[in-house]
Parts: sequence; structure tokens; C-alpha cells
Amino acid sequence: MHALSGNQQQVPTANSVHIWTISLADADLNIPTLDLPELLSNEEIARLGRIQNHSARKNFLRTRAALRLILGSYLRCPAVDICFRYNNNGKPELVPGTSDSLRFNLSHSGSSCLLAVTRDCDVGVDIEHYRTGRDYEALARRFFSPGEQLLLENNMGENLFYSMWVLKEASIKARGMKLLAGLDRFECILTRDGVLDIVDKLRQGDHDNWTVKLWQADDNSVAALVARCPEAKIIEKMLTDYL
Repeated sequence: MHALSGNQQQVPTANSVHIWTISLADADLNIPTLDLPELLSNEEIARLGRIQNHSARKNFLRTRAALRLILGSYLRCPAVDICFRYNNNGKPELVPGTSDSLRFNLSHSGSSCLLAVTRDCDVGVDIEHYRTGRDYEALARRFFSPGEQLLLENNMGENLFYSMWVLKEASIKARGMKLLAGLDRFECILTRDGVLDIVDKLRQGDHDNWTVKLWQADDNSVAALVARCPEAKIIEKMLTDYL
């Protein structure tokens, strides 16, 4: 049985979110457990076999192994026994009967991975590495509202584009929507205090029911969390502290 050695994890309280940071880089990885395909389901192993790129294949294996190990520590069960189902838009969740309360969302970019875990709380998380030379202005013209494009023009910041993007994607994932279906629905704004925020244009009165967190994950990436829990307490965890 492969499990976290730091004892079993307590399911988050109703007003908290656990955010797990997972490095997939070879230089940071002293966790052989993440390279064990036997932790995966048959469906995941089949997906792994279809990935041609070596780096992408390795990251998929490590990401899914980490997800299973962490969730197994909350559920008190072996990682390999966890079963997932997917909603109509592809968002994974635990099959009914596994846990009536545990919710999660996963994101990775390059060799960085984040996992958000909550209790009875819809949640979305996203992380993006900055990519030099990317034509972010063209992407903004295609996917951002006129107000968001003006915000980018006035602030002259490629990093701002990535901050807006992760806020949008985390908001979409929290609601279990498809990415392209939700980009127009959510709009990034600057508050009176100059803080970047995001609003649901279809349900603006619902804003206070959500926690929105934006942070610099490391020198090369930015991350966002959106959770249907007002003023949620964020508890950060590192996978390396528990394996």
C-alpha cells in the first residue's frame, strides 16, 4: 500500500482550502513513489501510453500519482483504489460513495503542480508559467473583453495577462465549465484599491460567496484559486513534507 508517511490528512473544515504544491522536476523529485505506474487506473495507464512526448508522459504519471496519494491520505484508502468520474465538461470528481464531502481541483504547468482540496465547496485552481515571446496581445484580442484589453494596454504588463488568465481559468474550473464557454462570462477588473479581481457577469450578486486568491507561485509562474466559500482560510501544504 502506497500512502503518505506523514499520517492521514484531516478533511478541510467547511471554511478552509488546502493547497498542495507539487514539483514534478527531476532535480526536485526525491519521491520515487511518483514514478510508479501501478498507482494508476487502467484508463490512466492507457492514456499514459498514448502520450508520445517523454516529458509530458513523465509529468502525467507524476501528477496522477501525486493526486491519488494525496486524496488517499484524506480518504484512508490505497491510492490505486480511488475511482474518478468526469462531468460533461471533463472535470474530474470522486465517484459517489467514495466521499460525500471531499472536492478537489488540479492544475499543472511545466514542472509545477497545484492541488486544491476542500470540503463541500466547489473549487478551481490554475497555475501558468510565464512564456517569453508569447503574443499575449493577440490572445487578449481573441479571448478578453474590451475592458480587459484596455486594462492590459494601460498597465503594459505581460505578467498581468497571465494573472488575468489564471483568474479566468480558475473561475471556470470552479464551476465545472468548459474553458472556451466561460472566458466571456468572467471579467477581470481592478478594484478601487488597485487589486485585480474577477466578476461573474451573469451572477454579479454572487461575488461575496466566493473566495478569490491570486499569488506568485514562484519566480516563473502565477497561480489563482477560486472557491465557493466566503473568506476561506487557505492552508498551504508541500507534498515533500509528507512523503
